[in-house]
Amino acid sequence: MNMKKTIVSVLSISTLSFSLMGMASAKETANVTVNSFPSGFQTLDVISIQNYDLPMRVGEERTVYNAAATRYWTDNQSVASVSSSGLVTAHSRGDATITLYKGTSVLGQVFVKVW
Repeated sequence: MNMKKTIVSVLSISTLSFSLMGMASAKETANVTVNSFPSGFQTLDVISIQNYDLPMRVGEERTVYNAAATRYWTDNQSVASVSSSGLVTAHSRGDATITLYKGTSVLGQVFVKVW
Protein backbone atom coordinates (compact mmCIF):
# COMPACT_ATOMS: atom_id res chain seq x y z
CA MET A 1 0.00 0.00 0.00
CA ASN A 2 2.89 2.41 0.74
CA MET A 3 4.33 1.82 -2.74
CA LYS A 4 1.01 2.82 -4.32
CA LYS A 5 0.86 6.05 -2.27
CA THR A 6 4.46 6.85 -3.20
CA ILE A 7 3.80 6.42 -6.91
CA VAL A 8 0.65 8.55 -6.74
CA SER A 9 2.54 11.24 -4.80
CA VAL A 10 5.40 11.27 -7.32
CA LEU A 11 2.99 11.51 -10.25
CA SER A 12 1.03 14.31 -8.55
CA ILE A 13 4.21 16.28 -7.84
CA SER A 14 5.41 15.79 -11.43
CA THR A 15 2.08 16.97 -12.82
CA LEU A 16 2.08 20.00 -10.52
CA SER A 17 5.66 20.95 -11.46
CA PHE A 18 4.88 20.64 -15.19
CA SER A 19 1.80 22.80 -14.73
CA LEU A 20 3.76 25.46 -12.85
CA MET A 21 6.51 25.43 -15.48
CA GLY A 22 3.97 25.89 -18.27
CA MET A 23 4.60 22.58 -19.98
CA ALA A 24 1.74 21.00 -21.88
CA SER A 25 -0.37 18.37 -20.21
CA ALA A 26 -1.78 15.33 -21.99
CA LYS A 27 -5.00 17.23 -22.69
CA GLU A 28 -3.31 20.16 -24.41
CA THR A 29 -2.32 20.22 -28.06
CA ALA A 30 0.11 22.52 -29.77
CA ASN A 31 0.12 23.57 -33.40
CA VAL A 32 3.60 24.75 -34.32
CA THR A 33 4.09 26.55 -37.60
CA VAL A 34 7.34 27.83 -39.05
CA ASN A 35 6.90 31.07 -40.98
CA SER A 36 9.59 32.70 -43.08
CA PHE A 37 9.41 36.31 -44.17
CA PRO A 38 11.34 38.13 -46.93
CA SER A 39 13.50 39.76 -44.28
CA GLY A 40 14.75 36.30 -43.25
CA PHE A 41 12.87 36.56 -39.94
CA GLN A 42 11.33 33.25 -38.84
CA THR A 43 8.82 32.43 -36.15
CA LEU A 44 7.94 29.08 -34.67
CA ASP A 45 4.62 30.02 -33.19
CA VAL A 46 1.83 32.10 -34.63
CA ILE A 47 -0.90 33.64 -32.56
CA SER A 48 -3.53 34.70 -35.07
CA ILE A 49 -5.69 37.29 -33.40
CA GLN A 50 -5.81 39.86 -36.14
CA ASN A 51 -6.22 39.06 -39.85
CA TYR A 52 -8.35 41.35 -41.98
CA ASP A 53 -8.52 43.45 -45.15
CA LEU A 54 -7.98 47.20 -45.03
CA PRO A 55 -8.99 49.14 -48.16
CA MET A 56 -7.44 52.61 -48.35
CA ARG A 57 -7.08 55.56 -50.74
CA VAL A 58 -3.75 57.19 -51.59
CA GLY A 59 -2.88 59.71 -48.85
CA GLU A 60 -5.22 58.17 -46.29
CA GLU A 61 -4.07 57.18 -42.79
CA ARG A 62 -5.64 54.41 -40.70
CA THR A 63 -4.56 52.65 -37.54
CA VAL A 64 -3.97 48.93 -37.04
CA TYR A 65 -2.96 49.45 -33.41
CA ASN A 66 -3.22 46.42 -31.15
CA ALA A 67 -2.34 46.71 -27.45
CA ALA A 68 -0.54 43.35 -27.54
CA ALA A 69 1.67 44.29 -30.52
CA THR A 70 5.27 45.26 -29.85
CA ARG A 71 6.24 45.86 -33.49
CA TYR A 72 4.68 46.47 -36.91
CA TRP A 73 6.21 45.64 -40.31
CA THR A 74 5.16 46.28 -43.91
CA ASP A 75 6.20 44.16 -46.87
CA ASN A 76 5.74 47.03 -49.36
CA GLN A 77 6.94 50.38 -48.04
CA SER A 78 6.22 52.17 -51.33
CA VAL A 79 2.51 51.25 -51.18
CA ALA A 80 1.86 51.56 -47.43
CA SER A 81 4.13 52.42 -44.53
CA VAL A 82 3.42 51.69 -40.88
CA SER A 83 4.67 53.58 -37.82
CA SER A 84 5.86 52.08 -34.56
CA SER A 85 2.41 52.91 -33.11
CA GLY A 86 0.50 51.09 -35.88
CA LEU A 87 -0.47 54.08 -38.03
CA VAL A 88 -0.66 52.99 -41.69
CA THR A 89 -0.14 55.61 -44.43
CA ALA A 90 -1.14 54.81 -48.03
CA HIS A 91 1.44 56.14 -50.52
CA SER A 92 0.54 54.62 -53.91
CA ARG A 93 -1.81 52.15 -55.55
CA GLY A 94 -1.13 48.50 -54.85
CA ASP A 95 -1.11 45.87 -52.13
CA ALA A 96 0.85 45.62 -48.89
CA THR A 97 0.74 43.31 -45.91
CA ILE A 98 1.21 44.76 -42.42
CA THR A 99 2.44 42.16 -39.93
CA LEU A 100 1.91 42.67 -36.20
CA TYR A 101 4.40 41.09 -33.80
CA LYS A 102 4.54 40.46 -30.08
CA GLY A 103 8.19 39.73 -29.43
CA THR A 104 9.04 37.07 -32.02
CA SER A 105 5.47 35.80 -32.34
CA VAL A 106 3.17 36.93 -35.13
CA LEU A 107 -0.09 38.33 -33.82
CA GLY A 108 -1.62 38.66 -37.24
CA GLN A 109 -1.60 40.37 -40.60
CA VAL A 110 -3.57 43.21 -42.12
CA PHE A 111 -3.94 43.10 -45.90
CA VAL A 112 -3.89 46.65 -47.28
CA LYS A 113 -5.25 47.43 -50.75
CA VAL A 114 -4.60 51.03 -51.81
CA TRP A 115 -6.86 52.48 -54.53
